[in-house]
Amino acid sequence: MSFAAPFVTFAERHPDKPALWVGGEAVTFGALLDRARRVAVGVPQRRDGEGARVGLLLGNGAEFLALFLGTVLAGGVAVILDPKWSPPQRAAVLDSLPLDRLFDDADAASTWIAAQPAAALRPVPPDRPFLIGFTSGTTSRPKAFTRDQSSWAATLEAGWAEFGVTADDRILVPGPLVHGLGLYGAVEGLAAGASVHLLRKFDAAEAVDALARHRLTAVVAVPTMLVALLRAAGGARFPEVRRIVSAGAKLSPQLRAELAGVFSGAAVYEYYGASELSFVSVAASTEACPPESVGRAFRGVEIDLRRDDGAPAEPGEPGTVWVRSAMLSRGYVGPADGAGFRTEGGWATVGDRGWLDGHGFLHLIGREGDMLISGGLNVYPAEVEAALKAHPAVEEAHVFGRPDPYWGQEICAVLRGRGDAPPSLAELRAWCRGRLDVHKCPRHFYAVRDLPLTTSGKLAGTTLRTWIETGDPRVEEIR
Repeated sequence: MSFAAPFVTFAERHPDKPALWVGGEAVTFGALLDRARRVAVGVPQRRDGEGARVGLLLGNGAEFLALFLGTVLAGGVAVILDPKWSPPQRAAVLDSLPLDRLFDDADAASTWIAAQPAAALRPVPPDRPFLIGFTSGTTSRPKAFTRDQSSWAATLEAGWAEFGVTADDRILVPGPLVHGLGLYGAVEGLAAGASVHLLRKFDAAEAVDALARHRLTAVVAVPTMLVALLRAAGGARFPEVRRIVSAGAKLSPQLRAELAGVFSGAAVYEYYGASELSFVSVAASTEACPPESVGRAFRGVEIDLRRDDGAPAEPGEPGTVWVRSAMLSRGYVGPADGAGFRTEGGWATVGDRGWLDGHGFLHLIGREGDMLISGGLNVYPAEVEAALKAHPAVEEAHVFGRPDPYWGQEICAVLRGRGDAPPSLAELRAWCRGRLDVHKCPRHFYAVRDLPLTTSGKLAGTTLRTWIETGDPRVEEIR
């Protein structure tokens, strides 16, 4: 059966339990299952035997999840499309990935679902593809990747075991379902029998209200949303929250400390992964994990660090991060730039660089394509960003290289401070010199009040660099 079979089983046994809360309205497990079954009947059957591609160009709501689950249960392929894409980007994606059905209006989707008959579900082969998603595209065009049913079944089992998700949970998923963390967080909860609380659109005040009103027990969100929640909390505390799961960017030590103050009973799980790899490692606040690392291998995952010649890297020696697990994607679909995901003998990588310490904790340096060369020496932005974010007055940092006739690339950093003013230039230079090799220290620092974000809540580096190049007043150089 489909990886969604646990959801079906729970819904049949507990039809009256709330599965979803959306905008203050509850949808029971029984009602959601009924809608998913109707979708499964209505999903077109292709003559070539392949699963029908069903495009979801929708915002958060019960309709989205009913269409997703129904497509999965029918053996179709849900193609997750972002409503915030520009018209040219959307057109390019649709041209490269022909669909058998497209849903782009929630009301029309709801009417269509209600018009379908309900029927028994058919078995679905575990190797059947079920998803076409898109990488986050923080600095380049998003690439389409595909996953099969068995890979998500393995992912759900690993996630339940690692995070301790149960039917007693009430989970806040404030981000968009069109992105991996939001979609996985919602489905992981529903398949475990938990109640999932969604926001139609991210609003920190609404999220804080839901935390208090429904005494929620878990939060699944990217770091930028966690920062917004802390700011909106206004001194409130949420001791009922037992678990916070975050991904997409490293949590700074200051942010972890603030989370511990507001969510005093919560274990914080920060996982590293990729759309193409799924889970790779996890850093849990309940374990003795070095603060600068991304944790130990996730359950069911093997990590191997390799030198450029393919030989195993020694502990402490930098190399390319290779992963082996049952959770890997099938690779890219349609146009790709040749970079990123590649496989070899059951192992896979997206080109991230890092090193393992003597205790098995993974430390990331950066991605192969992100490496800068300044004065003939290699610089990974992620390493410099981590050093800057360790400063108590720095909330977020972005590091990039700018063409320079002497250095080749000069290292620049953009900061968002925690107070009214960022640290001084002298303080920043001294801080970096105390933690980084000289050639890795930024030569220019910029301050910004609000960082541009991608639709998945990650920092939009390309937009930020454009602001600097065009002299946008939202960015000011620290002199």
